[in-house]
Amino acid sequence: MGVDAGGTRARCAAISSTGTVVGRVAGPGANVHRYGLEGSGRSLVGLVRAALGDTPPGAPVYAAVCAAGLDTLEVENTLAEGLREAAPDIVWSLANDAMGAWKGAFGTGSSGVVAISGTGSVAFARNGVREARAGGWGALLGDEGSGYDIGRRALIAVLRQHDRIGPPTSLCDPVLRELGLTRPEEIIDHMHFRMQPSDVAALAPLVLEHASAGDQEAGRIVDAAAAALVEFARAAATAVRAEGDPPIPFALLGGVSGDAYFRACVRRHSTCPALCLSWQEAQASPIVGSVRLAMEAALRARPGLIGTIELTPHLTAAIEAAA
Repeated sequence: MGVDAGGTRARCAAISSTGTVVGRVAGPGANVHRYGLEGSGRSLVGLVRAALGDTPPGAPVYAAVCAAGLDTLEVENTLAEGLREAAPDIVWSLANDAMGAWKGAFGTGSSGVVAISGTGSVAFARNGVREARAGGWGALLGDEGSGYDIGRRALIAVLRQHDRIGPPTSLCDPVLRELGLTRPEEIIDHMHFRMQPSDVAALAPLVLEHASAGDQEAGRIVDAAAAALVEFARAAATAVRAEGDPPIPFALLGGVSGDAYFRACVRRHSTCPALCLSWQEAQASPIVGSVRLAMEAALRARPGLIGTIELTPHLTAAIEAAA
């Protein structure tokens, strides 16, 4: 079983030891920084139970959870302990969501850097046994290049235009309508009392739409976010590359990455030869990477259990169909 849990949305897919998809479910995000350890644990157990469905009791179940917010061993171990206590019949393995994204992007490869742009942002690189990450500090401390970053910059642009110190932008009225507000002055209370990072990130599609339509300020917002995300990728890649190594493959994933305008901006910023990044389309999505991690855990624990399973294009497509 693989679980890909971001800040806004979580997906779970289960496959049998014969390589058949037996369950797919989706639910709210499970970032421990937003929902807390107990809340995230309940959500994760509920997702896995729902995906298992009618799996016969006693069948070995290996679940790999790749979740936003798992940034330290202390938090990871505490969540793992809670999961084992709540669902002792399941063998749990945990990792940051960047690991699932990397496994989805590069499969069994040995080198690459993946940048995630969803509610938050992070970059993770691996080159042989060397690993490094950059970013992923959360909304209060960073998350540049994320949906939250784009939404926050848009709110600031609206307020700066209202104060007559920022450039004109077509974002003002659409942003207010999206938030259910009538005046820019209402943004301050709305932001502090009612909005979570995922709500701010929900403004990103609106900003991307206006950027692609030619609004200059929206374009600057998206371009700045893309440049910041590439900077994370460069930093992580530089940390794992040795002198003389070829450029490291670079893939983009996350909810914002599906927008063509944003992808084009990220790709443009990543093409500078000095960055030593080689653009590559991801092989699969993070949910597939999470399933791959679960398969690896099962293989270590029970050699031969899944020896005949291959993540073929057909099986990968079936996993990615998770709602």
